[in-house]
Parts: sequence; structure tokens; C-alpha cells
Amino acid sequence: MSWLLETLRGGAAYFVDVIVRRLSATSFVAAIAFFALVCLLDWFTGRHIFSWTRRMARSAGASVGIHLINYVVFPALILWSADFEKLYEALHIPHVPPSTWAGWPLWLVAIVATVAYDFANYWNHRAMHSRWIWPIHAIHHSDPEVTPLTTLRVHVLEALFMRASYFVLLTWMGLPAAAIAAGLLLRVLHNQYVHINVDWNHGPLELFLASPRYHRWHHADHPAAHGKNLANLLPIFDVVFGTYYNPHPCRERVGAEGVPENDVVRLFLFPFTAWATMIVERMRRVKPD
Repeated sequence: MSWLLETLRGGAAYFVDVIVRRLSATSFVAAIAFFALVCLLDWFTGRHIFSWTRRMARSAGASVGIHLINYVVFPALILWSADFEKLYEALHIPHVPPSTWAGWPLWLVAIVATVAYDFANYWNHRAMHSRWIWPIHAIHHSDPEVTPLTTLRVHVLEALFMRASYFVLLTWMGLPAAAIAAGLLLRVLHNQYVHINVDWNHGPLELFLASPRYHRWHHADHPAAHGKNLANLLPIFDVVFGTYYNPHPCRERVGAEGVPENDVVRLFLFPFTAWATMIVERMRRVKPD
């Protein structure tokens, strides 16, 4: 029995360790801090953007719960991601030599990296709104009360898909890690900013910096808005590729029909149950010879 107790203690220690590390991670701390700042400003200015209800509390709790579950599960999937990286390297795909960027100032390379990063985000986001990949992205759209904490509501399979797509779309550019990291905090904070429930537009800069109104339409459960506003930072990509939609202030319901709202377990299992349903439906449509 002693080995069983040691195993249980070791497992418990592992889960406590990963949760503590996740709670202290930059992205998690930034999301919580930004959300707290918005709430304080809301209270101080008397704007009452947030009306704290049980529904919002459940929504926030579910977003944090999904985030923590992902971090426990992700180490089991990181090996697959590492194998994908090795496969990419083994294919010897032509790429820009890293030395190409050596003579460029860091700020300029950071701008190039940010634009390239958002271009990659646009296309993997567009792919995630396709029929068979949608079930993993639907988790993010399931939030019925979009707030900065919604940025935490991302399924681990979506994180893995995005990681793989970045390798395909960005690795060939040979961009230095410092340039990519330089814009990381900006991207994290901006992602939380566009999830604030305010009707802020950016006027003449709207096509070059995503606003809360622009992104609110992306979360709207409204037929005309489905699959629209896919860029994270630069809406100009939506204009160029025909997915821009920002007609007026968004008053539509947010969320995703047919997707569990705040049930963490059902949300985590949703991609698998959705795929199983889709496969069964496809098999039923196949007529026997």
C-alpha cells in the first residue's frame, strides 16, 4: 500500500504544481489583472459596463476552469507538438536565413513579426470556423458574457492547432525569437481589450487596430456575422479577404448556439462529442451499395 500512497502523493503534487505555475503565468496574471482594472475603472467612473450577476460569475468561473484544465492536460499533448516540430525540420522546407534580419533594428523586425503573426492568426482563425475544426474553436465562442476573461476560454486542441499553424506559416521566415516576443505583451493586452463589452470604435484607425465593437460582432450569434472579423489585430486582412463586418453598434446576443455555455466538463468534451455526432450523421447519409 505504501507505493500506492506515494503514487497518489506524487500525482497530487504534480497537479498542484502545474496549477500554481499556471496561476503565476504571465498570460493568466495579465488576464486577471486587466479584468480587475476594467472592473475598478467601471466602478470608479460609474459607467456600470459590468453588471455582476450570477450568470457572469458562472461565465468567469467556467473560463478560468477551462484554462486550468487545459494546463493539466497540455503536458500530455506537448510531446505531439514537439514531434511536429521535428517533422517540420526534417522536411528541410526552404526558409529565410535568420541572418537576414541581423542588420534590422529590433523595433522594425518586431513590427514585421507582429504583422506576420496576425496574418497567420487570420488564416488559422478562418480555418477554425470551418465545419470540422469549428468544434475546438466553439469553446471560445460559448461564453454568453464576453469579458477580458473570455481570452482564457480556449480549448487545449485549439492551442495545439494554433501552435502547429504558426510553425507552418511563420517558421520559414526565420524571424528572431526576440522580435516575436517583443510584441507578445501588446498582443495579450489587446486581445483582452477587444473583449470588453463597450461600443468603442477606432474611427479612421479601425482597419489597422481591432476595436471592441469590431470583435463584439465576431462573437455575435447572428447569421450575418458568422465567420466574420477574423483578424486579431489588423482588420485590414478581413477587408482584403472579404470577411469584414462592422455595420453599426452590436446589440446582438453573443455565444454559440448548440454549444454548452458554462459547464466546464461538457465544454472540454464538446469537440469529441461533436465530431462523433458528425461522423455518425455522415455514415447515415452513405447509402449501401
